[in-house]
This record gives sequence, C-alpha cells and structure tokens, in this order.
Amino acid sequence: MKRSPFKGGIAALALAFSAGGLAACATPQSMTDNMEHMLAAAGFLEKPANTPRRQEKLASLQPYRILSQRVTAGGRDTVGYVYADPQFCHCVFVGSAEAYQRFQQMAFQEHLAQEQMAASDMANEDAFGWGEWGPYPYWGGSDVVVAGGGFHGGGGHFGHR
Repeated sequence: MKRSPFKGGIAALALAFSAGGLAACATPQSMTDNMEHMLAAAGFLEKPANTPRRQEKLASLQPYRILSQRVTAGGRDTVGYVYADPQFCHCVFVGSAEAYQRFQQMAFQEHLAQEQMAASDMANEDAFGWGEWGPYPYWGGSDVVVAGGGFHGGGGHFGHR
C-alpha cells in the first residue's frame, strides 16, 4: 500500500485552525492536542504504537500531517486517512473518508470562527482611539487616521527614526 500526503488545502487549514489566535502562547503539545481532539470528534480512532511493529510503522509515517492511503476494507478498495503523533501520544489516528469529511467541515468552521474573532479584535483595537495618543515621530509626523482596520502614518517606520 502506498501512502501519499493529502495535497488539498486541509493541511494548511488544519495548521491555521490549530494555531488559531493563540499561536503566540500555545505550545506544540497544546496545538497537537487540539488537533487530535478534533480528529477524535470527527470519528478518527486513536491507535497506540504499543508493539514493535506498530512503533516501526509510526516511525515511518510523516508526523503531524493527515495522509491518505489506499486500503482494502470489507473486500473493497477505499481510501483511509492516518495522522501520526510520534512525540506526544505515541499513536496514530485512523479514519474513514466519512470521518475525514467531518474533520474538514469542523476545521473549516473553526477557521471561520477564528477569522470572526480576529475581525472583532481589530474592531475593538480601532475603538481604542489611536488619534488621542499620537502622532509620534515613527508614524511619520502626520495625523493618524484610523479607518477600516488599521492606522496610517506618513510613511515612517515603527520604532525607527
């Protein structure tokens, strides 16, 4: 059986979802835990690498990526999905096409929620009233205009003059 990395956007989407808005304070383990909780909620099964053969197979898989693999199940060819975690749980998560589809939907919903939170945070930052605190030399010495999610100065470089 030949395994191949899934070439769609789900790997990037999964990373965006797992990093979320808390990437600055999240640890690799907490991001991995978050991903694995979502995989389990979507219907992936956690399989420990508790035998030498399973440990060898786990070591051969690309870690922290959802991989697709052609498998024979119930006498028919199908596609299965696997996610390997050699560091934290020392296990793989295996799922069917249906579980993978549920995971994609969940990851997309999480991505949308993160975007909505980011937009809300930007709106709150705009409400701060930056004009009351400037202008400063590193804003270019001109009036500060706060509109549409950011501030604009006269071309200066933040913190440098």
